[in-house]
Amino acid sequence: MRRNSIAAFFIVITTLIFALPGVAQSRYVFWKEWDVLIDNVDVVNNRFDVTESYDIDFSGQFRFGSAVIPLTNLTTIRNVSVSENGRALERECSERNGTFCVENTSDGLSITYYFFNPIDNDSQRFEIRYTVEGALRIYEGGDQLWWVAIPPEHFGFPIGSATITVEMPAGYGPREGVDPVETYGAPGQINVQGTTITAIATRQIEGDESFEIRVQYPHHPDAQPASWQASFDEQRNYDERTRPLLDLGLIAISLLLALGGVVGLYALWYMRGRDPQVGPVPTYLTEPPSALRPAIAGTLLDETADMRDVMSTILDLAQRGYLVIEEQQTEGLFGIKSNSFTFKRSDKATSDLQAHERRLFDALFSSGRMERTLESLRNSFYRVVPTLKSDLYSALVTESLFTTSPQTTRSLYSSIGVVLLVVAGLFMCAASELGSDLSNALFCVPMSLGAVGFLALITGQYMPAKTRNGAEEAAKWRAFREYLVNLEKYADVEQAASKFEQYLPYATAFGLDRAWIRRFASLSNAPIPNWYYPTYLGGRYRGGYTAGTPIPRPNTLDLARAPGDGLSLDNVSSGLSGGLENISNGLTSMLDSASRAMTSQPQQSQSSGRWSSGGRGWSGGGGFRGGGSGGGSRGFG
Repeated sequence: MRRNSIAAFFIVITTLIFALPGVAQSRYVFWKEWDVLIDNVDVVNNRFDVTESYDIDFSGQFRFGSAVIPLTNLTTIRNVSVSENGRALERECSERNGTFCVENTSDGLSITYYFFNPIDNDSQRFEIRYTVEGALRIYEGGDQLWWVAIPPEHFGFPIGSATITVEMPAGYGPREGVDPVETYGAPGQINVQGTTITAIATRQIEGDESFEIRVQYPHHPDAQPASWQASFDEQRNYDERTRPLLDLGLIAISLLLALGGVVGLYALWYMRGRDPQVGPVPTYLTEPPSALRPAIAGTLLDETADMRDVMSTILDLAQRGYLVIEEQQTEGLFGIKSNSFTFKRSDKATSDLQAHERRLFDALFSSGRMERTLESLRNSFYRVVPTLKSDLYSALVTESLFTTSPQTTRSLYSSIGVVLLVVAGLFMCAASELGSDLSNALFCVPMSLGAVGFLALITGQYMPAKTRNGAEEAAKWRAFREYLVNLEKYADVEQAASKFEQYLPYATAFGLDRAWIRRFASLSNAPIPNWYYPTYLGGRYRGGYTAGTPIPRPNTLDLARAPGDGLSLDNVSSGLSGGLENISNGLTSMLDSASRAMTSQPQQSQSSGRWSSGGRGWSGGGGFRGGGSGGGSRGFG
């Protein structure tokens, strides 16, 4: 029984899989013919009749049709009637077969008609007739009839053939050489025979194409324009004459803003942001070129005070005898070893420390402490980091390397960039409210301002300019950094090992600490900094270092023969930098910037057909499509 149920389930599923595509494609409409007749044109009282005739092939089952005609650019629509195969439907809103309902909706006049009987895979003819009032346009040079006979919305279904026929009253046919006649949308061919104008689509009309006609005829002196015409003509005149000039002007202003901003920022950088040119500098220097402390040298090179400069200061203070870094190692679960570090003061006086060194030292050993674990810094040390960085920037000015703090310069240009972005954002909001009515090119102005603001944010990072002394110092320190980077190229590593401890703070400030440590770790006799106490090795390190006492004389140990894997210069770098960087990461924020895109509309197309004997200029109402009365949508369900 269970197997029979499973088999039945798969049969149903398989049937649905093959049946659903057929169901999805079973409902289809093809207008074999869609003809529109415009007659009974009253040129004085401004009205005419429209008859829409459809000859349709239906695939699938349908029970009603719909037509929605916008009430824009006309006064009203009345006298609606609907017939099916020549048989009139009754007007009532009951949804009963053989009736039709007419309602005013937000989209326009809605006509819904219910077939006498549902149509299933059959052909049928329908006719919708109505009277339009106030759709004729009145101009002294010639009045106009402009009607969207076939709207672009016919639910994606194609139209095999379409004809628009306009029958004007006697004496009001288009004049040769004076009155133009044009079609818009699908390509059309126009024939004028006296007062009868015929427009025929020259190919099948696709599912999203329209077909409309515009006819000019002699002006009647008693004709009165509809109430909507004045505002339409005013807007049309603005759209076709003023708006293009305004668009062009706004685009020109935007280009000038963008170009001027780019040129201006480049000029500022060229005059105030470039470092002075210096004379020849050696490719590399084997000794620090001046007495600059490592953190100041590192900040000078990249013009940014960061955590590696703070790290270099800790190592520099240790190297100069102000503190000792003691390392303990414990073995935990599964033999996993963990390292911890403690900073301990020596007996050396601190009266000669520079400002950034003094602040760092006081932060490490606050409240008279003689020692401090690295772990204890995690929730407190971050508070002093911004001030430490500020001290380093101030040191650059004190040492006459910069006239102004690089951070101050960057902040100034960042502020300018932010202000421009805010103004651009406000302008963009205003443009979104006014753009469609005034000019879409309004969006170009805030786009340009925003681009300049964003560029100012970027340019500001390159605006700090060194003094001549600063440029010369930077060139020399870059040469020293080159030596540290390519030590094997310029010196013998074993001979350079004596400089390991002295140059480690500089390597740290330059971001080379790990590579510098590993470079010497493989030597047979590498100098171990006397300020580094790995207590887990035993020997002279067994009892650790007693804070406040003199630091013992330097020693040289054999790294390759160190017991176990505990003694590793890499631990110094990874442990300290990892601890402090974890603190700084939680305080670092990044600003995300977004650009706005300008929306644009496709250019309105010209006529799809023109009466060869007609005039070339319209008497009013503009020269482009998009302003006709009628249209809307037609469909079935």
